[in-house]
Amino acid sequence: MIQTLPLVLSIVMSELAIGSFLLLYVLDWRSEVRRSFLLFFTIIYLLFTALTYLFQQSFASQPLLDSFERLDKQWTGYASPVLLAFLLLLLPYLLFLILDRRAGVDGKEKAAQAGEGQFSVIRVLRLVSGGLASVAGLLMLFVLGMIYRPLAPSPLGEALTVLSFFIAALAVGGVMTSMWLGHWYLVTPALSERPLLFSTAVVLIAIVLQILLTLVSSTVASPATSTAATHSAQATATTIATSPTPAPAVSSAPAAVKPAGAPTVSPLSMGVLGWLRILLGFAFPLVLGALTWKLARERSFQSATGMLYLIVVMTLAGEVLARGMFLSTL
Repeated sequence: MIQTLPLVLSIVMSELAIGSFLLLYVLDWRSEVRRSFLLFFTIIYLLFTALTYLFQQSFASQPLLDSFERLDKQWTGYASPVLLAFLLLLLPYLLFLILDRRAGVDGKEKAAQAGEGQFSVIRVLRLVSGGLASVAGLLMLFVLGMIYRPLAPSPLGEALTVLSFFIAALAVGGVMTSMWLGHWYLVTPALSERPLLFSTAVVLIAIVLQILLTLVSSTVASPATSTAATHSAQATATTIATSPTPAPAVSSAPAAVKPAGAPTVSPLSMGVLGWLRILLGFAFPLVLGALTWKLARERSFQSATGMLYLIVVMTLAGEVLARGMFLSTL
């Protein structure tokens, strides 16, 4: 897992950048948050996407991905161009957001007071550019899924692997935007609770979908894993039976002897990591997310934001564990 850590971080960073912007764009489309919120965090996500692209070029480039035999090399060449396209499409969206003074809920209120509609050419261009960036982000998640799908044990498992990237981006990125939105209520306390309730509900749905996907994936993987283990054992037995017994090598180096009473240190097993992933990625975020939704409904935004901070940390830790365990078979 340590050897595949750069790949894990590249995946999680891509999911975080894309999922965060997708929810931000939906909030923009619904016109329920302030223009200042949209503008500030579009800049933040643009910078983070640029950082993700630089990280990918340094630690998860096509030559590095092609060095792993089990990855689909027909798709490794698309990762960098598609991520770059997502990054570049964020620029016109940011530009039109700067030009559009009636973006967000404040512009909607001004248009209503003036008796005018919210329709404008700049708004259309902003939403179109944001939609194109969203499509590029979704395409990037699809490319990642196609690259890593051969690690799944069956064709159905491959399809579930591709789907897992979309759901993970929705969970990891959604909770990040929700956390920033909850923090923004400290600046605009008069803002309606509807956008925070909506974003929290999106996160809860994503976590539930992750749980269902994990249950289905484990059911699909179990028979295939046991069959693969049986074939591997039979192949090993056949190899041992047909291979000549080599003569024992004589070594002049002294054999390493463990000192008496020395403690035995072993890493965490996959079972322990699996339980950590369930607790950090599913159980705690689901409970805290439900509590966050209740607090937001009662307009207790400061407490809800504190819960969202915890969910962000746990969701990211759970996703890193999940991707690390998935890539451990490389």
